[in-house]
Amino acid sequence: HLVDLAGSERAALLGERGARLEESKKINLSLSALAKVMATLSEPRGGGHPPHVPYRDSKLTRLLQDSLGGNCRTSMVACVSPQPTALDDSLSTLLFTSRARAIRNHAKVNLRASGDAVASSLLAQYEARLTQLR
Repeated sequence: HLVDLAGSERAALLGERGARLEESKKINLSLSALAKVMATLSEPRGGGHPPHVPYRDSKLTRLLQDSLGGNCRTSMVACVSPQPTALDDSLSTLLFTSRARAIRNHAKVNLRASGDAVASSLLAQYEARLTQLR
């Protein structure tokens, strides 16, 4: 997935009204839900049960569920500005990316093929050998 999070939406500063204002509200709700999911995933986990991750709080987090803490390799690009007027937005972006960096995914290859194809794959052979050695 490629997602543009659109930065912070400041409706009051931009003077938005009507449908545009409603769209900004929905974007902010989705970004807030994403921040909650990322905070939950980036917290250090102790023993016991894993914490509940609120993926279903927004369509955005539901769509990104595999990318956030799932079975995917995920990359993030953050844009910041050296302008003094954009200091607050740049700092917020850097804090957001530091939380994202703390999330650890455990991606693994999904093999779905006939028995002969899987058995002949090099990875399957290594895993079978490791199982024998244990």
